Amino acid sequence: MWTTNEFIVFQRNIFSVLMPVIIVAGTLGSILNIIVFSISKKLRSSPCSLYFIFASIGYVIYLNIVALLRYLQISFNIDPSVQWSWFCKLRYYAIGFLLMLPRSYMLLAAIDRYLMSKSGQHRLSSYPVALKMILLTFFFWMIMCVHLIIYFDIQISSNGTNRICMNSPGSYSTFLSFYSLLINGLSMPLLMTIFGLLTLRNTQQHRNQIHNTMTLILRRRKKQEWLILRMLLIQIIVNVILSLPVTIYLFYAGLTQYYKKSMFRIFMENYVYNMFTLLQYINAAASFYVYSLTSRTFRKELYCLIVYYSSKLKQYMIDRPAALLTRLSHNIAS
Repeated sequence: MWTTNEFIVFQRNIFSVLMPVIIVAGTLGSILNIIVFSISKKLRSSPCSLYFIFASIGYVIYLNIVALLRYLQISFNIDPSVQWSWFCKLRYYAIGFLLMLPRSYMLLAAIDRYLMSKSGQHRLSSYPVALKMILLTFFFWMIMCVHLIIYFDIQISSNGTNRICMNSPGSYSTFLSFYSLLINGLSMPLLMTIFGLLTLRNTQQHRNQIHNTMTLILRRRKKQEWLILRMLLIQIIVNVILSLPVTIYLFYAGLTQYYKKSMFRIFMENYVYNMFTLLQYINAAASFYVYSLTSRTFRKELYCLIVYYSSKLKQYMIDRPAALLTRLSHNIAS
């Protein structure tokens, strides 16, 4: 049986190895997502691409703020949130806000695909509607997460020696348990799953009709829409799987919050929760690699963009020295 110190050392080693990989790979992948969905003519033709772009932006910020602070805290015991009250408040506000924002955009993408799969609902799937929903969602979560700023602050631990950034005890702790379970844990994965299944059902029902009645141009456009749908559905499956352990933990924590627990049990519960948060960080970093592995169109568009801009850069590297040499020769001749 390991001691608590051995558990802490093991967790620190895991975070020290995995977190830099997750942050760097996730940031690079999200940036490539933004580039591909912004530039590719095939993929940007769908309003759903806007949700992918802003979800990727949210994941970049999440990884480089929330994940980076957790990495510094666990691996190097660097935690500014126990030093400054304002930092404590903003840190947990950022956790709540940046955790929900990309998930909400993925949910909006699922709703967009559901509307596209229903006849007569295409007018609701457009760029103006997508931009409005992106802004409304942004401001919605800005307001919804204000309670984290109000009730989180630096607290003194039960032994009176350690400073901890945590929520106020009492009724707010009960509210936060149900909020975390219902909003963070259940709502997003459940709604994504529901709209994903409904979209699959509608797609199967209308596939033969679409194939027989549509013109060639519209058929090609629909084929692109189905490709984007497949990328989204697989991303939803990955999101639900990686969110499930944290959801189960939140459910357990809500059920046992009034139980008397030993210090070792409290330590192990916090330890398990920290390990489960790794899955959330992996989920934030996974979208590019999910799209690359599951969509030939995405890989092809990425490859074309890499080849195009590589040739541009190569041409620039050739033309630039030649231009400088020509200018130098002209100056010498003058």
